[in-house]
Amino acid sequence: MKQDTDTSFSRPLVIKNRQYDIGRFFSSMPAIVLFALIVVCYAVVVALGVIIGYQKFLGNIKVADSPIETAVAAVFGLLAFMLAFTFSLTWSRFANRNVLVIAQAQAIGTCYLRTSLITEKQKNEVRMLLYEYTNILVRLPGHADLHKSLDRLDEIHLLIWKQTATLGKEDIDSELRSLFISSVNELISIPVQRKTVALTFRIPDIIWGSLLFLAFVGMLAFGYQAGVNGMRRLLQLPWLPVAFGLIIVLIADLNSSSSQRNFKVTQQPLLDVLKMMESDII
Repeated sequence: MKQDTDTSFSRPLVIKNRQYDIGRFFSSMPAIVLFALIVVCYAVVVALGVIIGYQKFLGNIKVADSPIETAVAAVFGLLAFMLAFTFSLTWSRFANRNVLVIAQAQAIGTCYLRTSLITEKQKNEVRMLLYEYTNILVRLPGHADLHKSLDRLDEIHLLIWKQTATLGKEDIDSELRSLFISSVNELISIPVQRKTVALTFRIPDIIWGSLLFLAFVGMLAFGYQAGVNGMRRLLQLPWLPVAFGLIIVLIADLNSSSSQRNFKVTQQPLLDVLKMMESDII
């Protein structure tokens, strides 16, 4: 969803004490707009460094190259490390979300098949609920009335559990009953894991702030270095903001939970389970 939520299962968390979220601000912008904003801002920073350095060059103020080059290399080394670390965090989160979709699809499919082990009344009711449940999950990304759908998913959890609880009064084998109950427990527990990964494991503002500050210092120093050397290597300067902007866009997209991101969590496992249910109904 365009709202910053995982689009699969539960009501989004509301963090009332948090007034600002850099990652959410970045994710709210279209990728091309964010890219242009980063490139323009840091191109201005590089240009500012060039102007400061060139003023010293024009004033015949000699500045030793070695300390400047060492400082620039150190800052960009730290920036590269932070970018790699942050990208790794966001990619791991994205991969975990896909893994949990597969796990959820497996849990739904297993629970559906194990309804054959229980009495006919509960079997038909649980299968109907699971079919509706899977349909909602598949249609949830981009759904107009998100909160209503999320509330219905929570209701289905409770309805399935109520049907499961009635099995205690039925005359069925205890091992078969336990087998079905374990599949219901897994069905209900996986959405909690997905919500945690999607809504809690996010890039903190301190990391975003560190990335932006290191990039500011590094590009200002790089522009200054070019300025004091008489504008040499001037054609290389624009590529730094472009490269940094590209990486920031990728990280922001991976960090986002909106339905309009480029890196989308797969729905194919859920579609496969839904197809299996429909073939069984037919």
